[in-house]
Amino acid sequence: MAQKKSTGKKIEDRSVRSNMNALIGICACVALILAIVIFVINSIVSGLKLESAGKVMGILNLVKDIALGLVVCLSAYYYARSKKTEFKVVVYVCIGIYVIMAIVGCVISL
Repeated sequence: MAQKKSTGKKIEDRSVRSNMNALIGICACVALILAIVIFVINSIVSGLKLESAGKVMGILNLVKDIALGLVVCLSAYYYARSKKTEFKVVVYVCIGIYVIMAIVGCVISL
């Protein structure tokens, strides 16, 4: 027979879920704002043919990609938690590979 969760545990679960939803929302907003800013700056730079703005654009792109990666990984993680074990394993392995690739890509690009 399954045990009932205590009221404190239910509240804690809701609090963690709420905090993670807030983190996912913040990362999504940051990624969206940076994507728009990068698009506008790229348009201006290409119109003025400025070559010195490449490093700044690279840093902005890196921050945007990290925020997008966090949104995707956290969303996938919370979606997979309630699915079958095989699906969880596939998602967790993919998240691990993504994190390793992101770290290696950051180290190489710097």
